[in-house]
Amino acid sequence: MRKYQLSYFYLNCAVLCVLTLQIPAFAESVAEPDSEKGLWEEFGYGKKGLQFESADGNNFLWFGVRLQTRYSNEKLYKNDLPGNPVERQTELAFNRGRLKLGGHLVSPRFTIYSEYDFVDNRLLDYRASYSFTDWLNIRVGQWKSPYNRERIDSSGAQQFAERSVATPWFTVDRQQGVVASGRFGKGRSYDSSYWFGWLSGSGRGGSASDGKGLWLGRYQWNFTRRVLAFSQSDIALREKAAGSLSIALVDGKSKYTSFSSGGGGQLPGFEDAPEQDYDLQQAMLESAWKKGGFSWQQELHWKRVRGRSSGVEQDILGGYVQAGMFFSQLWPAVPTPLELALRYAQVDPDRSVHGDYEKELTMGANWFFNGHRNKLTADLSRVISRGTKDRDSNNRVRLQWEWSF
Repeated sequence: MRKYQLSYFYLNCAVLCVLTLQIPAFAESVAEPDSEKGLWEEFGYGKKGLQFESADGNNFLWFGVRLQTRYSNEKLYKNDLPGNPVERQTELAFNRGRLKLGGHLVSPRFTIYSEYDFVDNRLLDYRASYSFTDWLNIRVGQWKSPYNRERIDSSGAQQFAERSVATPWFTVDRQQGVVASGRFGKGRSYDSSYWFGWLSGSGRGGSASDGKGLWLGRYQWNFTRRVLAFSQSDIALREKAAGSLSIALVDGKSKYTSFSSGGGGQLPGFEDAPEQDYDLQQAMLESAWKKGGFSWQQELHWKRVRGRSSGVEQDILGGYVQAGMFFSQLWPAVPTPLELALRYAQVDPDRSVHGDYEKELTMGANWFFNGHRNKLTADLSRVISRGTKDRDSNNRVRLQWEWSF
C-alpha cells in the first residue's frame, strides 16, 4: 500500500508538470486566435487551483494544494487536583498538507476526485461518481462516509482548529464502498436529500473484501428548500436562510470499533479482535442553519458496540452543539472578516458506568482573508476526562493558518 501511495504522489506531481508545460501553448493560442487549438482550450487559475477545460466543456480538471500550519500549547493536569503533576506540551507543526485532483471526464455527469496526504504519506480519497438525475447519483471508491456533518466538513472549512471530542467516538470516517444519493422534492415543503449504501467496515486503506461491512443511511430534510453545503461558518452572509434536519443510521459488522484518517482502530476499553468480531449499531440526529452571518450546527449520537465472541455490549452517548457569528452584521464597528464561535461537546463512553465522561468547551475566532482558502483560526479549549478512578483536565490554546492554492 505504501508503494502505491508513493506512486500516486509522483503521479500527481507528473500531472502538474505536464499540465504546466501547456502554459506556453495556451499563451500562444490566445495570441493567435486563428491557430488550431488542442484538447484543453481553457487554462488558468480558478477557485480550486489550476484548471483545465476542453473546448466542448465535457472535460474539466483542476489541481490544488492545501497547507495547514498549527501552533498549540497544552497543559494537562493529572487527576485535576492542586499539586498533582502537570504535563506541558508546546508544538509548532506543519499539521496538514494535501494534493487534490478533481473534475469531470467525458461528461459533466461523470466526476472524479482524489486527495493525497503528503505529510503522513497516505492516500485519503479516490472516488468516481455518476449523476443520472437530480435524485440519483452513484459513487464508488474511498471517501468520507456521508454520516455526520462535522466529519464530512473539511478540516479546512471548520470554525475551530479541530473537530470536537465527540467525533472520534462516532464518526464512520473514510471507507471503501458504494453509495447512492440524490435530492427530491426540490423547492417544495418536503425538499430532501438522501444517502444510502454499503461500506467496507475496514476503514481508510482497508480492503472491501475484509468482511460483511456496514450499511449506512442518511436522510436530510432541507426545510428551507435550499441545500446547506457541508462547510462551517456563514462566510456568504446569507440573506436567505439555509437549514437542514437529518437522521442517520449505521448497522453492520467490523473488526474495528472506531475509524479515523489513520484507518480502523479501537475505542478505549476495546481490543483488536478476530475479523468481523464486532457488531456496530449507530444512530444520529443533526441540525444545521445559516443566515446573516450566523451559523449553527448540532449532532446527537448513540452507538452500541457488541463483541460477538466475548458477548460484551457497550452503549455510548454523546454529541456537540456549536454556533458562530460575524458580529459586523450587528455592529458595523466590528471588522467584517472576523467571526467568533463557541462549541460545547460531551461524551458518555459507557452508559452502564456511572460518572465517566469526556467534556469540551471551546471558544474560537477566525479571520478570513479569502474564505476558507486563506484564514487564521485561534481557539481556546478546556477538555475534562473523567474515568471511574481519576479526572484529568486539559487547557489548550491553538493558532492555525489554513491556505489553499
